[in-house]
Amino acid sequence: MKKRRALLLVSIPVVLVLAEGLVSFSQGILPFILTGPPGNQINVGSLTRFATKSCGQCHGGAHGGTTVTVSPTARSILVGQTTAITISGTSTKNSTQTTGGFTADVTLGTLVPGASTRINTAGNAITHLRRTTRSWTFNWKAPVTPGLVELYTVVNCSNADVPSSSGGDSWGFHGASTVATISTPVRLYANAATGVKPTGESCPDGFGNHSVLGAKTVPTRGSTLILEAFGMAPSAPVLIMFSIGGNVPPFDLRPLGAPGCLLRTAIQLEAVAATGPGNASRAEGSFILPVPIPGNTPKGLVFAAQFGFIDTNSKRAFPFTVTNGVECTVQ
Repeated sequence: MKKRRALLLVSIPVVLVLAEGLVSFSQGILPFILTGPPGNQINVGSLTRFATKSCGQCHGGAHGGTTVTVSPTARSILVGQTTAITISGTSTKNSTQTTGGFTADVTLGTLVPGASTRINTAGNAITHLRRTTRSWTFNWKAPVTPGLVELYTVVNCSNADVPSSSGGDSWGFHGASTVATISTPVRLYANAATGVKPTGESCPDGFGNHSVLGAKTVPTRGSTLILEAFGMAPSAPVLIMFSIGGNVPPFDLRPLGAPGCLLRTAIQLEAVAATGPGNASRAEGSFILPVPIPGNTPKGLVFAAQFGFIDTNSKRAFPFTVTNGVECTVQ
């Protein structure tokens, strides 16, 4: 009796640790390390990041042929605020089917499940509850600390056969290529809680990536405002645009050859610099701008800021891409 009781006490913690991932494969796999019997370990710690494992470790089929679309209602929001995100997948290999699954995780903030999704206990990873669709909507709540947040996603388009390892499925990461072996993150931004209002949306670059602009600090007299932009073309000329006043009517750059790119400033002040290095297809270029605010600046002064950059991979006649805008009110 003593030996059996000891075995039971040892077994309980193991069950508790694995319960989160053992709901059912049809209810999704969350990106953590699931340990099975010796010789049968399943490492899903890099599920949303690298092609070495991911969906292919359980599903028969191929990596490639699946296009992943991630559509946030807003990419730049205030700390603590919430925005909706829709993830969907389409496949060229089993396009007549409607079944599938996904897994995603964020570097910061909290994911809030929708009707057909579930999250892990930490709230930073999410997956499907049912495999009857290829589109899922849920919410992301921004963290209390301002800054960049990255969302990583992988989608599997299933042909609904049993067992799933028999072939016919196709899966892929979010990114410019369906056969990319590294996932391209969706960039989100949590802005400082006071004196900052994000405006509009960025226009996509030549690979379909969206940049995001945010204010990391409160625009206070006598301080330095930190503006940050991520998801830009790397090593590219960047135009820094400012104007005094808020509620600037958006101006479509279509007449200049950049349709769909909207200016959110009146460009009363501009400067030229360059983005940081990185991979172009993954939009790894970034630019951080410190903006000193003199101590004698009138309190309540509003100014608008926006960045634009030259994207040599753009299909527009004028290869100019812009971030969203931000309006700052001096505190």
